[in-house]
Amino acid sequence: MANSAYTDVTPVKAVRQEVSKAARRGFAGIGEQGTAPGSAATVVAWNDANRDPASTMYLASRATRVSALSIGARAPCRFTHGRVHSVYRQACNLEADDGVLLTLLADELGNVPHGIRCALPEPADFRAWLHPAQMVAADGLSLKLPEAAIEIDLSAAMRWQCEWGRYAIDVRAEATVGSLRTIRAILRDQPPAGGFAPLLLQHMGPRSPLDRAMRGRLTQALPALRRADSDLDSVAAGRALSLLAGLGPGLTPSGDDFIIGYLTALHSRRAHEPMLSEYLNGLMSPIMKFAHAANVVSRQYLLGALEGEVSEALARVVARVAGEDELGVQESAAHLMRAGHSSGADSLSGLLFGLCPAFLLEASAEARRSIRALP
Repeated sequence: MANSAYTDVTPVKAVRQEVSKAARRGFAGIGEQGTAPGSAATVVAWNDANRDPASTMYLASRATRVSALSIGARAPCRFTHGRVHSVYRQACNLEADDGVLLTLLADELGNVPHGIRCALPEPADFRAWLHPAQMVAADGLSLKLPEAAIEIDLSAAMRWQCEWGRYAIDVRAEATVGSLRTIRAILRDQPPAGGFAPLLLQHMGPRSPLDRAMRGRLTQALPALRRADSDLDSVAAGRALSLLAGLGPGLTPSGDDFIIGYLTALHSRRAHEPMLSEYLNGLMSPIMKFAHAANVVSRQYLLGALEGEVSEALARVVARVAGEDELGVQESAAHLMRAGHSSGADSLSGLLFGLCPAFLLEASAEARRSIRALP
C-alpha cells in the first residue's frame, strides 16, 4: 500500500511514543497531522480536550479492540461524538452531531477520503458488531462505541490521501483510447443489476417504471452535458447535471455516483487541458447546491470529488489509464465494478463520459437502435 502509485500513505508504527507526545501537545482529530520531533512521519491523534462525558460509560476491560490501518485525509478532524448512521457488511457510516460523516471500512474495501480502514476481527462483518443509532465517542487516540463494546485504536494508523491528480490523462493518446475501449467493454459485458450501465449499454429495454424514468432523464441530460463540456459552458453543464443529481435509489444514487466519476475525469484532464480549471470552478456552485440537498452519505462523496478527492478504487482506475497500463486498467475497472450495488459501475460510467462522451453516447445509441429493432 505504501508504495502505491495512487496513494500517499505514511506509516507511524515506528513513532508510537512520539504520537503520544504529540497528543499531549494538542494535535487534534482524525486525519490531522503533525511532525514528531526527529521524524518526518505523519501522526494521527486525538486531543485530550475532546474527551466526551459519554466515554465514562465505556468499560475498557470488556472492549473488543480493533486496529485502524489508515485514515483518509478528509476524515473530520474534531469528531468528538455522534451516532452510527448506517451499517453494511464492509462499511459503516458514523454521523457526527454536526452532520459530518465518517466512514469505517473493512480492510479489503480500500480507502476513501473521509474514512478509517479497519482490521476487523471475525466475523469480519460490521453488521455483527454495530447497529444504527449506537453512540460514538472520541477519547484520546481511539474511537469508542460503548453500546457495542468496541474500541478503534488510531495510534498506529497511516494517513491516506488520494493523489491521482499527479497522473494526467491525455484523452488524445492512443493508449488512452485503448483504455477507454476496455472500460466500455467491462461496463457493457459485466453490468450490475441496476444503475445506469445496463440502461446505457445493454441491448434490452428498461425492466421497471424507475428504469424507464431514469433512461428518459439520461437521454435528456447526457447530450446536453456533452455540448456543455465541449463549449466549456459551466452554466449549461450545471443545468444538465441537475437532471442527474439524486437520480436513482439508495444512499448514493446512480446520478450522484455518475457525477463523481465525471468530476474525477475533469480533474485528471486538467494538466493537458488547462482551460478545464475555469470550467471546474464554474461547476462548484451548482454541485455544492446538489450536495447540500443530498443525504449525508452522498453529500460527503460529492464534496470530496469537487476537490479532486475520491475513493482509492476510483483513483486506481485513473492512475492505470494515465500510466498506460492496459492490464491494470482491466483489473482496476473490474474491481471498481464490484463496489456497492451499482455505485462502482455508475462512477466508472461517469469517468468514461468525462474522458470521452462519445464512447458512452455512441454505444448507448447503438443499444437503443437494437432495442427498437426487437420484434
